Amino acid sequence: VFNNKSNHDQRRESSFIKTQILTYHKQLHVDKSAFVSTILAPHNVMHMSFFFSGGSNKEESFCWRLEINDQIPRRVDSSGFLVKTLCLDSVNSLTHEVVSSMVLEFSLLDSLKICGCKGLTSLTIDSPTKLLHLSISGCPKLRYLEIRSFKLKTFHYQGSLPLIKIHEHFNLTKAIFDVTQGPSYYNNGLDIGPLSLIIKNSQYLTLCRWMFEEVIKPSISSSWRSFQFYKLQELRWIDNSMNQENINSMISFLKLCPSIERLFIDIDSNTYSSNEEVSVDAVHACEHARVLRDLKLVKLEGFESEDNKNQLILALQQIVSNDQLLLVLSSIS
Repeated sequence: VFNNKSNHDQRRESSFIKTQILTYHKQLHVDKSAFVSTILAPHNVMHMSFFFSGGSNKEESFCWRLEINDQIPRRVDSSGFLVKTLCLDSVNSLTHEVVSSMVLEFSLLDSLKICGCKGLTSLTIDSPTKLLHLSISGCPKLRYLEIRSFKLKTFHYQGSLPLIKIHEHFNLTKAIFDVTQGPSYYNNGLDIGPLSLIIKNSQYLTLCRWMFEEVIKPSISSSWRSFQFYKLQELRWIDNSMNQENINSMISFLKLCPSIERLFIDIDSNTYSSNEEVSVDAVHACEHARVLRDLKLVKLEGFESEDNKNQLILALQQIVSNDQLLLVLSSIS
């Protein structure tokens, strides 16, 4: 048998076949009104998206418990595909139990992304030893989040901040709290102490001013002299404006971050602001008059007032070393 194909054609065909093997797309009907689209992607990634014809059950409220199997798998799946990253989109009250059972089969799962679950009100994540990365977004009804995963390293949350219960202490290296919509809780039941501790050793942090004032600052008030985010290298700070009071609040936080190198400030007028004015204690500010020796880059986004921008730069100059070169970049509004 003679093969008349050139080496280039053979390589191109081989590449096409590999792509078809690595990216697998299948649709399964859950019931008459719902079906799931499953995509197997490279690097052991599975995407599952749920679609509904009627739409009536998509918004129905439900509580969800996800338990991740920490046991070593006895056998490899016949397909040879091991799921390490699972992306779940639009799980609802009809499908969450099926998904929970399925997740138990993924004993090597270390990354979980949950998004678009419109009816989700309570979520429990139980993974004592395996889960390293957790991302939650697009769940507007979520009021309660419980996490038991003491090896968790990155956490990304986008939406209204729910009540959060932490079972075992874990040290996040990257924490993103994109909670511009404010809190979703309506009482003082937030267990704020553990929440501050799990982000204390973060190297990368995204934070809204209101969260610092209402959640973090009260939890560290008794240890204000000694508490530091001593490993923090990069901070993204989100606020609704940058007047002098808000500048003071951010400077108060920066003085808790002696190793910070990069600061990104995003101004969005739609960001939630504290209902009560929270003043920065002048005594505490003096006690924390630390010099930021590593801050090299500041990037400003969304600033409309040149006066506010100049006030901010002046305030930053007062907390960096006199001989330190500080690069300030600003986007054009």
